[in-house]
Amino acid sequence: MSENRKEVKMSKSVVVNVSAADLWKIVGPGFADAGKWSTAVDHSTGHGEGKFDGAVCDTRSCDLSAKGFSSLNEKITEYDEANQVMAFDVIEGMPGFVTYTNNRTSITEIGEEQSSAELQITVHMKPFLGALLGGMFKKNLSSLIDSALDDLKVYAETGVPSERKQARMKKLSKQAA
Repeated sequence: MSENRKEVKMSKSVVVNVSAADLWKIVGPGFADAGKWSTAVDHSTGHGEGKFDGAVCDTRSCDLSAKGFSSLNEKITEYDEANQVMAFDVIEGMPGFVTYTNNRTSITEIGEEQSSAELQITVHMKPFLGALLGGMFKKNLSSLIDSALDDLKVYAETGVPSERKQARMKKLSKQAA
């Protein structure tokens, strides 16, 4: 680790009762559609042609409901359909003390109609502010990851968003009316 930054790495996973192929459809080809199932993402849109074989877009813009964020722009940096691995960098929208964020998701077949989604996040922060705010940021990030994995599990297994996501969608539709 460089002396000019503080690095945080986090890895979490969830077991989902669907095939790895079905789970991959949501994470990989469905990358642009996170707003359909993730409570933290109010709306998402994919942009670009997809520079990686099998990717439906190059970047994604997300309007967020997550505490401390309003929107993010993300760019796919790795997309391996055969191994069901995808990674992206957050290129806009992180707090000023965050200098780099990468999210890598891998899907693994566990058994018949059962798979695992593992989320690995690497964040680099400016040294002083990272030391000062890093603990709170890591706690919030950990909570967001837990929520996203839970939302993914519910959506993959049922085909409908989680109760938490449905409540958020209802609140947004009332605000729009």
